[in-house]
Amino acid sequence: MDISSSPGEDAIGHQASRADGSLRHGAAGSRQSPVEVAVLGSARIGPGDPRHDQAGRLGRLLAEEGWTVVTGGYGGLMAATARGAAAAGGHTVGLPMSGWAHLTPDPGNAELRWSDDYQQRLGFLLGTGVAIALPGGVGTLSEAAVVWAAAQTEPGAARLVLVGPSWRRLIGTFASELVVDAQDLALPALVDEIETVVPAVHRLLAAPATQPRARG
Repeated sequence: MDISSSPGEDAIGHQASRADGSLRHGAAGSRQSPVEVAVLGSARIGPGDPRHDQAGRLGRLLAEEGWTVVTGGYGGLMAATARGAAAAGGHTVGLPMSGWAHLTPDPGNAELRWSDDYQQRLGFLLGTGVAIALPGGVGTLSEAAVVWAAAQTEPGAARLVLVGPSWRRLIGTFASELVVDAQDLALPALVDEIETVVPAVHRLLAAPATQPRARG
């Protein structure tokens, strides 16, 4: 905060910054749809687990920023996030798979974007502004990795936030075991608490697009 600003000036500046971060701006300053923020996480973590409660809180915090909340569309942390966002008046989008007849999308999703295959589903994910990875398994890891890889080479690609100490430990392992450098490791924002996710998303949305490089 600029300590030289008056309270009124600071409030106006915060409102302007929040408006800029909550909307995509097209050519000639035209306003387009709200920023879409995806949340990745385990379908196995249900009510009674503190991580489930935290996902619900994250959904509320994202909705309060005016962002559209996109999840995989099913249960666990995805449902907790969608329901938290919906309870705060936010718009929620689920990405269910048409071939998964044994699963029913969670009713917390106001909109469903069906996919016939994983390629289409990943396309929806990569079309968001930022993807946030909560605790999860192989599916969460693979989706986070796809977002991370696209951020290496595609200007304007979705950015990545990794939430929780397990991701921090994994990053340490990646640093020692994969062919990566400091620039690769700096692409995802690492945060430990739900309350620090929104500021991290704002920073990523405000940051200039990375220059594409030959990576892999």
